[in-house]
Amino acid sequence: MEKQELKNMNKYSDEEIIESFFTSWADGDADDIKSSLYSLIKRFGGTYLSESTGIPRTTLYDMCKDDGNPTLENLCLVIEFLKNREAA
Repeated sequence: MEKQELKNMNKYSDEEIIESFFTSWADGDADDIKSSLYSLIKRFGGTYLSESTGIPRTTLYDMCKDDGNPTLENLCLVIEFLKNREAA
């Protein structure tokens, strides 16, 4: 992600980024899901998200690649992280 993209992402709240992830699920577009997952990784940090979900950091980034195919199990771990974060 370019520096400009990161700067633009800072204008969105955590809640908006999380909502974008769930909206991409509702729309059912795999590319949008991977893109919004990447935004989550950038917002919360790959290491933090990895430690919180138990998914290796490299796997998190691999899940976002164009040819990536995230497992349902890993996506459920990310969703659980987000649900716990919203409840806090």
